Amino acid sequence: MKKKKYPKVLEIGAGNAPHLDYLRHEYEEYFIAETSSYAMDFYKGMKNVKAYSYDGINLPFEDNFFDRIIISHTLEHINVPEKFLFEMMSKLKMSGILSISLPTDPGLLWRLAKLFTKYFVARKTYKISGKEYEYMQATEHINSIFNLISLIRYNFKNQIDESFLPFKIKLVDMNLFYNVHIVK
Repeated sequence: MKKKKYPKVLEIGAGNAPHLDYLRHEYEEYFIAETSSYAMDFYKGMKNVKAYSYDGINLPFEDNFFDRIIISHTLEHINVPEKFLFEMMSKLKMSGILSISLPTDPGLLWRLAKLFTKYFVARKTYKISGKEYEYMQATEHINSIFNLISLIRYNFKNQIDESFLPFKIKLVDMNLFYNVHIVK
């Protein structure tokens, strides 16, 4: 991140785990756009967050409003991701930044991690069977990382700063996460 302050920040689809504690910059206002009523209940009473319910398609904010938008592990769930990318970009001010984090599903390392989760984590942590975990992943992750990276690179080729984690090699199969910052 180049700036030390992004006055108006929007996080989309934060659930009950917003990224407030992980920001490395100052902000004046922090907004949340959420589709889940469960998550909206979580934000009631939080003084430093302005939470808004939305339909998952159209963001309820005026154009050129935000300095930074964060969307973490959400774009893989969006029905029309390319249209949603442009919707988010329209809400950014000029020189604003869109920060996206995605799982590298169905990359090789991601599939191995998913297999581990199915057999060793799903029942204990999520209280669901391995089959239920596979079903949840199949119905929720509707966009592959390969398609999402292609959409981002095609539409924003000269505006992106990409990184992969944990191995930082620019190969989907050798990492668990893809992060990109798109500058408007």
